[in-house]
Formats: sequence, structure tokens, C-alpha cells
Amino acid sequence: MKFPDKKLLHKAVFAAIICITFFLSVKVFAQNGIYQLNNKNGSYCYISFMKKGNQAEAEIFAWWNTPSAQTGSYYGSGTLISNKVRLKSNENESDCEVTLSLEQKKLCVSFDNCTVDHLPEDFNGSYTKITNATAGDYTVFAAKSYFHKEPNAASKLNSYVVKGNKVALKLDRIEAGNWVYVYYTDPKGKETEGYILLTDLRKLEI
Repeated sequence: MKFPDKKLLHKAVFAAIICITFFLSVKVFAQNGIYQLNNKNGSYCYISFMKKGNQAEAEIFAWWNTPSAQTGSYYGSGTLISNKVRLKSNENESDCEVTLSLEQKKLCVSFDNCTVDHLPEDFNGSYTKITNATAGDYTVFAAKSYFHKEPNAASKLNSYVVKGNKVALKLDRIEAGNWVYVYYTDPKGKETEGYILLTDLRKLEI
């Protein structure tokens, strides 16, 4: 009986491990992104969700659509158990309980005792992922990336950022797809804002 070459066998095993690792990493990053809930009264809520291993963190912004322009916000993190996490926050009321459950491309969200943080049960429900972007700081990866007035190529402005510049993506203005609204502050303190292609940016690791 002829046994397979050990070197070839080792290469095959190594290739299999690489494929499995790649598949798992794609699955993880596919869950990362911003999720949205729209209510019939015009109010909405965005959740920026990031998962790394069994650790998850989320930043939440809610718009009440009221004359007073009331908003709600929350930031917390926690450990995922069976695709479910109860967030803990050092910035919000301790009585506020936020529970997230991962369901394929959906995020099932529950707010309990969060009225002080302006996140009532009106914002409970199933959230749909609208972009792979997550809130936070990004570095410009493209050699030059122009700002746009609207999320389309036809509205290009004269202002731009270059490779290595740092921009911030906030939850107060989110678009579905590959366009993100970002803020850039130059060394003199002047701020420029507008839409940029997400593919021109890379998320900064904390």
C-alpha cells in the first residue's frame, strides 16, 4: 500500500485550516455593521454592532421625530452566549437593560427600564442591517478621497482627504450601502464633513 506524501498531507491540512478560519472570520464580519429600525410615526433607531470572538459592543442612537428633536443614546458591551448578549454600560443608567440577539442578518433588540436614556420600548424589535460600516474612527486608505454633498458620485465637492487622514463616522447621519457620512478635522482645527465611499476607508482598531 502506498501512503500519501507527508508534506502533501501537511499542506492539505494547513489549507483546510486556512479555509475554515477564513469562513469563520467572514461570518463574524458579516454580522458587524449598522442595523436600523423604522417606526410608523417617523422615529427610528440605529445600532452600530461589533463582534470580536465572544465579545460584543454596541453604540445606539434613536431619533424620536418630535418637535423638541428628542434623541436617545447608549453605549455598552458584553459577552455573547448562544448569539445573545446583555450589554453593560459605564455611561448610561445602571437600571437600563439592553439585550441583543443575533438572527442571521437581523438583530433582535430589547430595551427595558431605559426611559431615562430616552430609549423606550417603542424601539424594541427586529433591526435590519443596512451597511457594513460601524461607528468610530477610520483612516483614509485611498490615495485621495473626495467629499460628496449627497451619497452619489454626481455630487462631488472640491474638498477631499488623503491617505493617512483620520475621519469619524457618527450615528447621527447614516446611509444604507457603501456611502458614509464622515467628519474630518485638519491640523488647524477646521472641520470638513460629507459623504465618502466606505471602500476608501479602513476602521481603526481600538
